[in-house]
Amino acid sequence: MSVTVFMKHLTPVELLFTLLLVFLLGGNIPAHASQLKVASFNVESGDAVPSVIARKHIGPLEDIDIWGFSEVQNESWLLDLEQGTEDGENADFKTILGSTGRGDRLAIAYNSNLLEEVKHYELDDINIGGRVRAPLVAQFRFKPTGEEFLFVVNHLYRSSESSRHEQAQLLNEWGRSQELPIIAAGDYNFDWDVVSGVHDEGWDFLTADDVFTWVKPDKLVATLCSDRYDSVLDFVFVAGEAKNWSASSVILYSEPSDAYCPDDKTTSDHRPILATFQLEELVEPTPPSREQRLLQQIELLEQELEKLKTLVEDSQ
Repeated sequence: MSVTVFMKHLTPVELLFTLLLVFLLGGNIPAHASQLKVASFNVESGDAVPSVIARKHIGPLEDIDIWGFSEVQNESWLLDLEQGTEDGENADFKTILGSTGRGDRLAIAYNSNLLEEVKHYELDDINIGGRVRAPLVAQFRFKPTGEEFLFVVNHLYRSSESSRHEQAQLLNEWGRSQELPIIAAGDYNFDWDVVSGVHDEGWDFLTADDVFTWVKPDKLVATLCSDRYDSVLDFVFVAGEAKNWSASSVILYSEPSDAYCPDDKTTSDHRPILATFQLEELVEPTPPSREQRLLQQIELLEQELEKLKTLVEDSQ
């Protein structure tokens, strides 16, 4: 039944009640963009000093909301890294440390002022043979928007190509089964050549059927300090509704003036990556005065009554 036909069947009292109900419910709440910043950083356990990394390469970076760390040696390392995330920030960062990987563990640090952790868990079936690292997943609620999403940090096999490819396939299967938006960061060891784009087949397994897409930096530089390789090992991917978010990324400390590479025994041999997302923020409008609301409702009622009068005249 159309709206016009429906209105014809209402008595004047029913119509007035319906119109008043619609007007009193109000209109749509306007939306504004709210920014979420995510960083991925392999901190090279066993060949770096976390306090130096925190001071030199984490602390100077501002307004990052989530850090995904790989190669975290232990809890002591994570405490040093957490101090770096809070340096210069008016924020309380909380941390999650993965249970797998021995001295090469995964970790997440997040700004609890902006993010509420709903839960976290590990994808043990993707830790092939139990010998490397299970992806670490945290479900967050972004307080400015109420949006819930999954943040997963990965560090895929380096020494076994077949195991790395199996991990990528399993991540693809996991991603396609999730209902929440996904941000997936970490060291994937996909060796994306910055000039030719030639890459490991694991990238194709992960992105099969467009399940995951790469938040590709405008400027590609090697994320590993190496004379042998000129490739990207560290990535930020998105899946689900997160693919519709406005997003950009940049490989940090990539300018010659940064003097980041070569690394030494105190710093990481990986460059961090920053991804920035724009999420819609619901903002309550400034409420009109009581008199303004009444005048608006009267004006709208007059318009609708005029339409009703026309409908009645047409039906005679």
